[in-house]
Amino acid sequence: MSARNLVYSGTLTATMISLIATVWVAPAFGAEPAQGGNIPHLEKRGAVTQLIVDGKPFIILGGQVGNPAAFPDRMERAWPKFQALNANTIEFPIYWEQIEPEEGKFDFSGVDQIISGLRSQGLRAIPLWFGTYKNGAMDYVPMWVKSDTKRFPRVLDYGGKPIRVLSPHGQATMEADRKAYTELMKHLKEIDGNDHTVILMQVENESGLLGSPRDYSAETTRLFDGPVPEKLVTAFKKKPGTWKEVFGGRAEEMFTGYYLSSYINAVARAGKQVYPIPAFVNVWMGGEGTNDRFLEFDRPGDSYPSGGPQSHMIDLWKATAPDIDLIGPDIYHQSPIIYRMILSRYTRPDNPLLVVETGRGTAFARFCFYALGDFSAIGFSPYGVDAGPTDELSQGFTDMAATFRVLKSALPVIADLQASGKLKAAVEEEAIPGRMLYFDGYDILVRFRPPVRGSSQPSAATGPSVPSGRVLVGQLGPDEFLIAGFDAALDFKPSMGAEYTGVQFLRVEEGVYDNGVWKPTLLRNGDFTYGGLVFPSRGVLIRARLVRY
Repeated sequence: MSARNLVYSGTLTATMISLIATVWVAPAFGAEPAQGGNIPHLEKRGAVTQLIVDGKPFIILGGQVGNPAAFPDRMERAWPKFQALNANTIEFPIYWEQIEPEEGKFDFSGVDQIISGLRSQGLRAIPLWFGTYKNGAMDYVPMWVKSDTKRFPRVLDYGGKPIRVLSPHGQATMEADRKAYTELMKHLKEIDGNDHTVILMQVENESGLLGSPRDYSAETTRLFDGPVPEKLVTAFKKKPGTWKEVFGGRAEEMFTGYYLSSYINAVARAGKQVYPIPAFVNVWMGGEGTNDRFLEFDRPGDSYPSGGPQSHMIDLWKATAPDIDLIGPDIYHQSPIIYRMILSRYTRPDNPLLVVETGRGTAFARFCFYALGDFSAIGFSPYGVDAGPTDELSQGFTDMAATFRVLKSALPVIADLQASGKLKAAVEEEAIPGRMLYFDGYDILVRFRPPVRGSSQPSAATGPSVPSGRVLVGQLGPDEFLIAGFDAALDFKPSMGAEYTGVQFLRVEEGVYDNGVWKPTLLRNGDFTYGGLVFPSRGVLIRARLVRY
C-alpha cells in the first residue's frame, strides 16, 4: 500500500470526502462571539464589517516583519522601528518547526516573549501561522514532517516527481498541522485571553501548490476523474459531472482549491473551537489580471500557487472554508489601476478588506488612503518594517510612517465614518492633477500640488517629483468635515442645484484626537484658508466648519 493510500484507501476515503462535503454554516458577522462579548471579533456596523477589539472598532495600521525575524531578540531590536512607523499592530510569523521541534513536544517560550514585548510597547499582534503552507511550499514544517515522505506525502507533479510541497490530500499531515495549531491557540488563550494583544490569526501563508496545478498521484488522479462533490456543484449552480466536465479548463485549479481550502478550514476550525478570535488567510496574487509577473504565463502552479484564494477563487473558498473569516490580499503592484482592482475584488459583503502585506514607498502610502476611504479596510500593513542594520526605520517607510502619524489619533472617528458611508479618498496619480468628491450639501475639488501663493514666490506647481498627494475626507455633520491630507488643496462649493451660491469657512483647526477628544494645535482661519484648505507635504489633520450662503 502506498503512502497515498493513507488518504484514499477504503473507509478513510469515504470519511474524508464526507467531512469535506458536510454543509458548514458560516457564523454571521455581528453574531455574539462564542466566549464573551469582549473577545476580538468581526461585527457588521452600518454598511461595513469592522474588527471589534475591547468593545470598540479597531483599524489596523500595521507592519509585518520579514520572514526570518520572529525571534525574541530580533523583534526587540525592531521596537524602535515599530514606534517610528507609528504602527498600532505588528504581524509576525510563528514557525511550526520552532514550536514543535519534536512531535508532541511544544515550546512556546519564544512566542511568549514576542507577545509580551509587543504588549509592553502598546502594540497589538497578528501571528502568522507558518504551517503546512508558506508561499506555496513547505519550508517551515518540522524536520520530522519533511523527512517522513510516506506518512506526510508530497505533491507529485505531472511527471510523477515529488516537489517541495505537501499534498493537501494527506490526512496525517492535516491532523498534525491541526494539532499544532490547536495547541498554539490554547496557549494564546492562556497567556493573552484577557489582554487581547493578539487580535487576528492568519492560518498558513500564501497557501497553494507552487510547481504543479494539482497532485498527480494515482490515488488523487482517480479522485480527480470522479464526480465533483455535490456541495460544490450546488454552490456553483452546475450540472453534476467529473471535474473536467463541470469546470473545464479550470478543473485542476478548482480541484486543488476544494481540497486545500477544506484542509485549511479544518485547521482553522479546530483552533477557533478553543479560542475563537477571527481567522484569515492571505493571498499570493495571480490570475484574472492581478499577477505582476507580466512576462510569464499567468497560470496556477506556475506564476502563482494553485488552489489558493486568488480573486477568481474566492467563491470556492467561501463555499468550502466558512471558518475562515476573511481573505486578505498581499499587494505589491505600483499600478493604481491594478491595485484598486484587487482592493475591489476583496471587498465584499462576506469579506471585509484587510491588506495583509504591501510595499513601501510613496505609492503605497497613497494606496492606504484608497483602502481606508473607498473600500473601508479594517487594516493596512507594509512588509519588512524590521529591515536595515540600524535602529532607524528604513527610508522607504518614511511616507508610510507620516501617513500613519496623521491618521492614528483619528482612527475611531474614521471607523465611524466608514460605518456611516461618509468617508472618501482622493489620491494623486500620474496626469491626474485633481479629483472631485461629493458629499451631502457640498462638492469638493481636491487639487494636487497646489500653486505656492505669496508675493515672494511664483504661482507654480511644487512638490515631489512623483505623485504624493492624498486626502481622506469625512463628513462629521451637515457643515463639518474631518480631513487628513498631504500635498493637496481643497476647494468647497454648495452642491450643484442647491439654493446656495457660496461657501465660507467658519473655523478651521489643525489638531489631533486625544482619547477621542479633539485637541486643536493651530487655528487656520484667515490667510490659511485663502484659496482653499492647503495640506503640506508633512501632512496634517484638520477639522473645518463651514457655512453656505
